[in-house]
Amino acid sequence: MSSSRKKWLMAGVAVLIIVALVFYYRYSKVISVETVAVQRGDLVITVTPTETGTVDTDATAQIKAEIAARVVEVSAQEGKEVKAGDVLLRLDVGEMQARLNLAASSRAAAQSRLDSARIALPMEKARTAASLAEAQARFADAKQKHDKKKRLYDNRLIASGEMESSAAELSAAQAALNVAQANLEQVAVQEQQIKVAESDVRQQAAQLRVAELNLAHGTVRAPINGTVMELPVKPGELVQPGMMVARITRLEGLYVKALVDEVDLSRLTVGQSAEITFDTVPDKKFAAQLFEISPGVSVEKLKSRNVTIKLRVVEPPIFLRPGMSADVEIKVETLKNVLHVPTQAIMTKDKEQFVYVIDAGKVAKRVIETGRSNWDSTEIRKGLSENEVVITSLDQDGLKPGVRAQKK
Repeated sequence: MSSSRKKWLMAGVAVLIIVALVFYYRYSKVISVETVAVQRGDLVITVTPTETGTVDTDATAQIKAEIAARVVEVSAQEGKEVKAGDVLLRLDVGEMQARLNLAASSRAAAQSRLDSARIALPMEKARTAASLAEAQARFADAKQKHDKKKRLYDNRLIASGEMESSAAELSAAQAALNVAQANLEQVAVQEQQIKVAESDVRQQAAQLRVAELNLAHGTVRAPINGTVMELPVKPGELVQPGMMVARITRLEGLYVKALVDEVDLSRLTVGQSAEITFDTVPDKKFAAQLFEISPGVSVEKLKSRNVTIKLRVVEPPIFLRPGMSADVEIKVETLKNVLHVPTQAIMTKDKEQFVYVIDAGKVAKRVIETGRSNWDSTEIRKGLSENEVVITSLDQDGLKPGVRAQKK
């Protein structure tokens, strides 16, 4: 046999060996898969939010500082319950006390000036009235005498000196009358000054009230009953007006807030039951009830429109806190006696839905028609029969139609 023929023979043997190995690998390898039987029974249909819900509350009070001062005492503790009116912390109010004392003194001085003016005014009125009456009588008498002497003088019955003396007396009486009338006008000015003094008293009283409030703000109290969630200040720290110094929440008022797609709105009704899970205990579901559906639709996200809903946990766990995440399923309907499989076992490609089943020991693709579903299970309307075995471990290496498979 020539060397050329030997080479061709050896190459053919090698090809046969490779083909045999490939055949053996393909048709002798058996993969182990997780499966579940197609079941018939009741299927609870649910609506799930478009994103994770959040624990929230309407009974939260954020307490902010009203004055600039240094913290001298923190009386409350985070996590502890307080009642409305309980002291949370105290501030250094030395400056506020000094301002209060000054305002009180200014208020007292203004009141004293007003009281004195009120007492003096009636006396001044009586004095000026008496002076005016006396001046008017003196002027009338001087005028009468002057007129009489004027007639006598015109008839050359008295000397010019006597006439000049009478005129001087009349001028003096007129001057006294003018002074008395001016004093009467001054009384009106005093009455106006009393009004100014009254206004000053009111202004000083208002400043005193401000000083009293500022002093009161030196003691920060709880505005509501609840649990202290935050207390971010310590003794010695300087707080400024508007700075948050405590946050109190009424834990019995907690609820879960979530967003659902507007397409699900017609399926929701206040009072529907729901199940909620929290990350801290992901394997436990808590019963809840839908108690509020927002009357408006949010358009913040241009590609989707959502509706805000609120649910209250029937028996709130003690670990529940505002801000925690929550997964929500709202029960909207129960389908009676239908076929269903785990939702995770269903695949979609080119608008075609299918599952993998074990048929005669091999993986087979089965096109199906689905109905309604919830997070866990989906209704099967066509393509599967009760008790057929559906593969659920879709991430199994080598999983594809025709491969030999067995249940784990």
